[in-house]
Amino acid sequence: VALALPALVRAAKLQRRAARVGFDWPDITGPLAKCHEELAEVEEALAQRDQRQVEAEIGDLLFAVVNLARFAGVEAEQALHSSNRRFVARFGYIEQQLRQQGEECAEVTLQRLEELWRQAKLAEQ
Repeated sequence: VALALPALVRAAKLQRRAARVGFDWPDITGPLAKCHEELAEVEEALAQRDQRQVEAEIGDLLFAVVNLARFAGVEAEQALHSSNRRFVARFGYIEQQLRQQGEECAEVTLQRLEELWRQAKLAEQ
């Protein structure tokens, strides 16, 4: 599998190749459980303040999430692109709302920003 591919695409291709030879979960409950397991390992590495281990565990979590996406019939790269677009739109909404009220992000509380985030999500629907 080409090294030059984006990491999410490469992970999915590696997983599909392994699945073709039988190294795969029987159903989606396996990848889902693996995501929970990897998240717990990230939390443990964070608690130990071991930056190298944190990086390794976050990488494992991302790899597990790509596998979950594969099982769910979702292209991880496209899903992340879509999430990025939604984030940009929602954050733009927050900035616009604050500008209209003569405020700036750095001047308001996180609670206020979260409320505007919820409003942005509602406005999308």
